Amino acid sequence: MQGRKGPGRRLPPAEAAHGTYAAAWAGTKLRWKLNTDEKEHAALVKLADACPDTVVEYEVVP
Repeated sequence: MQGRKGPGRRLPPAEAAHGTYAAAWAGTKLRWKLNTDEKEHAALVKLADACPDTVVEYEVVP
């Protein structure tokens, strides 16, 4: 199933959307206090480095 693959395994075809995708993914992980595996973490760091102006917005679920 494509929807279950994160940034370490799949990215949107449009490169311009990578930063937005990574921010949304990271925000969801942070909101729900979910862990990442090594591959996912490395991919998020790489995407963040490539998109330094992208802001991750989230509120932690109580």
